[in-house]
Amino acid sequence: VSDQADCPEGESKPFQTSTHSGAMQLKALIGAALAFGAAGSSLSKSNLDINQKVYIESQPVLGDGAGEGILNTCQGFARQHVENPNAPEVKVCGTGIKVTVFMRGRCEEYYEHQQTIGKCDKGMPSTTCDSFSPADDARFGHYQSYKVEQC
Repeated sequence: VSDQADCPEGESKPFQTSTHSGAMQLKALIGAALAFGAAGSSLSKSNLDINQKVYIESQPVLGDGAGEGILNTCQGFARQHVENPNAPEVKVCGTGIKVTVFMRGRCEEYYEHQQTIGKCDKGMPSTTCDSFSPADDARFGHYQSYKVEQC
């Protein structure tokens, strides 16, 4: 309820309850957004150990300081990798992840033109690495996209 006694004639104070209520609603909304963000991030956590790493042309794209943001999402190779027939070299370390590399963009399969890199064998040492490049198959120099997934 508003206290109108202090106001000049014709003017009114805003209702204290609505201002207080609006502030409380804003706090509740921010709190809910933060809680949802925290819950969402814990739900999407992959729990990869420090041995799980992916490198494209010797640069980390997953793990090794690069984070895990690309896990389970289609990624396009950088333009310089697509235009260079001798690139990319893809290196996957650890036994809990694999990279599937696709000739087509948008991670679309096309006959036999996809290559899976990585050793999904928990019996192997955790420091195991697997690599593939156009030196192994010249067609690989024309591949355009990739997806990192857990085994």
